[in-house]
Amino acid sequence: MRLFKFSLVLGLSLLTLGLTGCQSNAQKSTASFKDSSSQSSHYKAADPDAAVTAASSSKEAQTYHPDTAQTRSASYVKSGNLTRNGQYTYDKVGTKLTLNQVTHPQTTIRSGKLTYKITTVRILKNTAETAAAKRMAAQALNLAHLDSPYYTIQVKFTIYNRGKQALTTDGIKAIRLSANQQLNASNQLSDASAGKTIPANGKLATFATGLASEKTKPSFKSIKIAFAGAYANQKQLVKPTAWLKLNL
Repeated sequence: MRLFKFSLVLGLSLLTLGLTGCQSNAQKSTASFKDSSSQSSHYKAADPDAAVTAASSSKEAQTYHPDTAQTRSASYVKSGNLTRNGQYTYDKVGTKLTLNQVTHPQTTIRSGKLTYKITTVRILKNTAETAAAKRMAAQALNLAHLDSPYYTIQVKFTIYNRGKQALTTDGIKAIRLSANQQLNASNQLSDASAGKTIPANGKLATFATGLASEKTKPSFKSIKIAFAGAYANQKQLVKPTAWLKLNL
Protein backbone atom coordinates (compact mmCIF):
# COMPACT_ATOMS: atom_id res chain seq x y z
CA MET A 1 0.00 0.00 0.00
CA ARG A 2 1.29 3.45 -0.78
CA LEU A 3 2.53 5.15 2.41
CA PHE A 4 0.89 8.52 3.00
CA LYS A 5 2.89 10.93 5.09
CA PHE A 6 2.17 13.26 8.05
CA SER A 7 1.07 16.69 6.99
CA LEU A 8 1.22 20.23 8.21
CA VAL A 9 -2.39 21.21 8.49
CA LEU A 10 -3.07 24.42 6.62
CA GLY A 11 -6.23 26.43 6.25
CA LEU A 12 -6.92 26.22 2.45
CA SER A 13 -9.62 28.60 1.12
CA LEU A 14 -12.74 29.02 3.28
CA LEU A 15 -14.95 27.52 0.65
CA THR A 16 -17.55 24.89 1.31
CA LEU A 17 -17.37 21.87 -0.94
CA GLY A 18 -20.88 20.93 0.15
CA LEU A 19 -19.91 17.85 2.15
CA THR A 20 -22.50 16.91 4.75
CA GLY A 21 -21.36 18.17 8.10
CA CYS A 22 -18.26 19.85 6.67
CA GLN A 23 -19.49 23.41 6.27
CA SER A 24 -17.50 25.67 8.59
CA ASN A 25 -17.41 29.19 9.87
CA ALA A 26 -15.43 31.69 7.86
CA GLN A 27 -13.14 32.27 10.82
CA LYS A 28 -12.11 28.62 10.92
CA SER A 29 -8.94 27.71 9.06
CA THR A 30 -9.57 24.41 7.34
CA ALA A 31 -7.96 22.92 4.20
CA SER A 32 -4.56 21.28 4.24
CA PHE A 33 -1.60 19.94 2.31
CA LYS A 34 0.50 16.85 2.88
CA ASP A 35 4.26 16.97 2.52
CA SER A 36 6.79 14.22 1.85
CA SER A 37 7.06 13.30 5.53
CA SER A 38 3.37 12.67 6.26
CA GLN A 39 1.86 9.34 7.27
CA SER A 40 -1.74 8.29 6.74
CA SER A 41 -2.14 6.66 10.13
CA HIS A 42 -1.68 10.10 11.73
CA TYR A 43 -2.73 12.43 8.95
CA LYS A 44 -6.01 14.23 9.42
CA ALA A 45 -7.14 16.51 6.62
CA ALA A 46 -9.10 19.53 7.66
CA ASP A 47 -12.54 20.54 6.51
CA PRO A 48 -12.83 21.54 2.84
CA ASP A 49 -13.02 25.27 3.55
CA ALA A 50 -9.90 27.39 4.05
CA ALA A 51 -6.67 29.02 2.97
CA VAL A 52 -3.10 27.80 3.13
CA THR A 53 -2.56 29.06 6.65
CA ALA A 54 -2.39 27.90 10.22
CA ALA A 55 -0.08 24.93 10.35
CA SER A 56 -0.95 23.13 13.55
CA SER A 57 2.50 23.74 14.99
CA SER A 58 2.59 27.45 14.14
CA LYS A 59 2.75 30.07 16.87
CA GLU A 60 1.29 32.76 14.63
CA ALA A 61 -1.76 34.55 16.02
CA GLN A 62 -5.03 33.34 14.47
CA THR A 63 -7.21 36.27 15.47
CA TYR A 64 -7.67 38.18 12.23
CA HIS A 65 -10.98 39.99 11.78
CA PRO A 66 -11.72 41.94 8.57
CA ASP A 67 -12.72 45.56 9.02
CA THR A 68 -15.96 47.16 7.86
CA ALA A 69 -14.50 48.33 4.55
CA GLN A 70 -13.43 44.77 3.71
CA THR A 71 -16.87 43.30 4.37
CA ARG A 72 -19.10 46.01 2.91
CA SER A 73 -19.37 44.40 -0.54
CA ALA A 74 -22.39 42.25 -1.39
CA SER A 75 -19.89 39.59 -2.49
CA TYR A 76 -18.62 39.12 1.06
CA VAL A 77 -19.81 35.86 2.68
CA LYS A 78 -19.21 35.73 6.42
CA SER A 79 -20.10 32.05 6.71
CA GLY A 80 -17.45 31.03 4.19
CA ASN A 81 -19.99 29.16 2.04
CA LEU A 82 -18.89 30.48 -1.35
CA THR A 83 -21.14 29.34 -4.17
CA ARG A 84 -20.81 31.97 -6.93
CA ASN A 85 -17.79 33.33 -8.77
CA GLY A 86 -16.52 36.51 -7.14
CA GLN A 87 -17.78 35.75 -3.64
CA TYR A 88 -15.11 36.04 -0.96
CA THR A 89 -14.41 35.58 2.73
CA TYR A 90 -11.47 35.79 5.19
CA ASP A 91 -9.73 33.21 7.33
CA LYS A 92 -8.33 33.51 10.87
CA VAL A 93 -4.85 34.73 9.92
CA GLY A 94 -5.78 37.21 7.23
CA THR A 95 -6.16 35.42 3.92
CA LYS A 96 -8.83 36.71 1.57
CA LEU A 97 -10.44 33.78 -0.23
CA THR A 98 -12.23 34.40 -3.50
CA LEU A 99 -14.15 31.82 -5.53
CA ASN A 100 -12.70 32.08 -9.02
CA GLN A 101 -14.33 29.17 -10.82
CA VAL A 102 -16.65 26.28 -10.06
CA THR A 103 -17.88 23.33 -12.12
CA HIS A 104 -19.96 20.26 -11.27
CA PRO A 105 -18.78 17.44 -13.58
CA GLN A 106 -20.81 14.53 -12.08
CA THR A 107 -18.35 12.26 -13.89
CA THR A 108 -17.58 8.69 -12.79
CA ILE A 109 -14.85 6.08 -13.19
CA ARG A 110 -14.77 2.50 -11.91
CA SER A 111 -12.18 0.07 -10.67
CA GLY A 112 -13.21 -3.26 -9.23
CA LYS A 113 -15.96 -2.80 -6.65
CA LEU A 114 -15.35 0.94 -6.31
CA THR A 115 -16.95 3.75 -8.30
CA TYR A 116 -15.54 7.28 -8.02
CA LYS A 117 -17.85 10.21 -8.78
CA ILE A 118 -16.39 13.71 -9.19
CA THR A 119 -19.07 16.16 -8.11
CA THR A 120 -17.37 19.57 -7.82
CA VAL A 121 -14.13 21.25 -8.92
CA ARG A 122 -13.30 24.75 -7.69
CA ILE A 123 -10.49 27.23 -8.24
CA LEU A 124 -9.81 29.67 -5.39
CA LYS A 125 -7.76 32.84 -5.30
CA ASN A 126 -5.98 33.24 -1.96
CA THR A 127 -4.64 36.71 -1.12
CA ALA A 128 -2.50 37.09 2.00
CA GLU A 129 -3.57 40.32 3.72
CA THR A 130 -1.02 39.89 6.53
CA ALA A 131 2.63 38.89 6.83
CA ALA A 132 1.56 36.03 9.09
CA ALA A 133 -0.67 34.57 6.37
CA LYS A 134 2.24 34.55 3.90
CA ARG A 135 4.69 33.05 6.41
CA MET A 136 2.34 30.28 7.44
CA ALA A 137 1.41 29.35 3.88
CA ALA A 138 5.05 29.21 2.79
CA GLN A 139 5.96 27.12 5.84
CA ALA A 140 3.16 24.66 5.23
CA LEU A 141 4.11 24.25 1.57
CA ASN A 142 7.83 23.88 2.36
CA LEU A 143 8.59 26.95 0.27
CA ALA A 144 11.19 29.59 1.09
CA HIS A 145 8.85 32.18 -0.38
CA LEU A 146 5.23 32.14 -1.51
CA ASP A 147 3.91 34.82 -3.82
CA SER A 148 0.49 36.29 -3.17
CA PRO A 149 -2.03 35.81 -4.52
CA TYR A 150 -1.77 32.07 -4.97
CA TYR A 151 -4.43 29.78 -6.40
CA THR A 152 -5.72 26.47 -5.11
CA ILE A 153 -7.81 23.74 -6.70
CA GLN A 154 -10.38 21.78 -4.71
CA VAL A 155 -11.98 18.54 -5.88
CA LYS A 156 -15.04 17.07 -4.21
CA PHE A 157 -15.82 13.40 -4.92
CA THR A 158 -17.76 10.42 -3.60
CA ILE A 159 -16.47 6.84 -3.50
CA TYR A 160 -19.10 4.10 -3.75
CA ASN A 161 -18.33 0.56 -2.60
CA ARG A 162 -20.54 -1.92 -4.45
CA GLY A 163 -18.94 -4.94 -2.79
CA LYS A 164 -19.75 -7.02 0.26
CA GLN A 165 -16.48 -6.18 2.00
CA ALA A 166 -15.23 -2.93 3.54
CA LEU A 167 -12.33 -1.41 1.58
CA THR A 168 -9.66 1.08 2.64
CA THR A 169 -8.67 3.51 -0.08
CA ASP A 170 -5.29 5.07 -0.76
CA GLY A 171 -7.19 8.03 -2.17
CA ILE A 172 -6.03 10.05 -5.14
CA LYS A 173 -2.97 8.81 -7.00
CA ALA A 174 -2.43 12.14 -8.77
CA ILE A 175 -4.11 15.19 -10.25
CA ARG A 176 -2.55 16.32 -13.53
CA LEU A 177 -3.06 20.03 -14.12
CA SER A 178 -0.91 20.16 -17.25
CA ALA A 179 1.83 18.23 -19.01
CA ASN A 180 4.34 19.82 -16.64
CA GLN A 181 2.37 20.05 -13.41
CA GLN A 182 1.09 17.17 -11.35
CA LEU A 183 -0.11 17.06 -7.74
CA ASN A 184 0.17 14.01 -5.51
CA ALA A 185 0.57 13.05 -1.85
CA SER A 186 4.22 14.15 -1.79
CA ASN A 187 3.73 17.24 -3.95
CA GLN A 188 1.35 19.81 -2.45
CA LEU A 189 -1.85 17.77 -2.47
CA SER A 190 -4.02 17.30 0.59
CA ASP A 191 -6.34 14.30 0.24
CA ALA A 192 -8.93 13.74 2.96
CA SER A 193 -9.85 10.32 1.56
CA ALA A 194 -6.42 8.73 2.02
CA GLY A 195 -6.56 5.88 4.51
CA LYS A 196 -10.35 6.05 4.89
CA THR A 197 -12.50 2.90 4.88
CA ILE A 198 -15.64 2.64 2.76
CA PRO A 199 -18.08 0.14 4.30
CA ALA A 200 -19.59 -2.69 2.29
CA ASN A 201 -22.39 -1.33 0.07
CA GLY A 202 -21.56 2.11 1.46
CA LYS A 203 -20.06 5.39 0.29
CA LEU A 204 -17.62 8.10 1.33
CA ALA A 205 -18.12 11.78 0.43
CA THR A 206 -14.75 13.51 0.58
CA PHE A 207 -12.40 16.06 -1.04
CA ALA A 208 -8.84 17.04 -1.90
CA THR A 209 -7.07 20.38 -2.22
CA GLY A 210 -3.83 21.35 -3.96
CA LEU A 211 -1.70 24.32 -5.01
CA ALA A 212 -2.55 25.29 -8.58
CA SER A 213 -0.35 28.36 -9.17
CA GLU A 214 1.20 31.49 -7.70
CA LYS A 215 0.45 35.10 -8.64
CA THR A 216 -1.33 34.36 -11.91
CA LYS A 217 -4.70 32.70 -12.43
CA PRO A 218 -4.40 29.11 -13.70
CA SER A 219 -5.06 28.83 -17.42
CA PHE A 220 -5.85 25.13 -17.68
CA LYS A 221 -9.24 24.28 -19.20
CA SER A 222 -9.25 20.68 -18.05
CA ILE A 223 -7.51 18.42 -15.55
CA LYS A 224 -6.97 14.69 -15.20
CA ILE A 225 -7.37 12.68 -12.03
CA ALA A 226 -6.39 9.09 -11.19
CA PHE A 227 -7.22 7.17 -8.04
CA ALA A 228 -4.93 4.78 -6.19
CA GLY A 229 -5.79 1.22 -5.14
CA ALA A 230 -7.93 -0.01 -2.26
CA TYR A 231 -7.24 -2.72 0.29
CA ALA A 232 -8.67 -5.13 2.84
CA ASN A 233 -6.52 -6.95 5.38
CA GLN A 234 -3.36 -5.50 3.79
CA LYS A 235 -4.24 -7.09 0.45
CA GLN A 236 -4.94 -4.97 -2.64
CA LEU A 237 -8.41 -5.79 -3.92
CA VAL A 238 -8.95 -2.75 -6.15
CA LYS A 239 -6.41 -1.60 -8.72
CA PRO A 240 -5.59 2.05 -9.44
CA THR A 241 -7.81 3.68 -12.04
CA ALA A 242 -6.88 5.08 -15.42
CA TRP A 243 -6.82 8.85 -15.93
CA LEU A 244 -10.22 10.57 -15.87
CA LYS A 245 -10.44 13.86 -17.76
CA LEU A 246 -12.51 16.69 -16.30
CA ASN A 247 -13.39 19.78 -18.33
CA LEU A 248 -13.53 22.97 -16.27
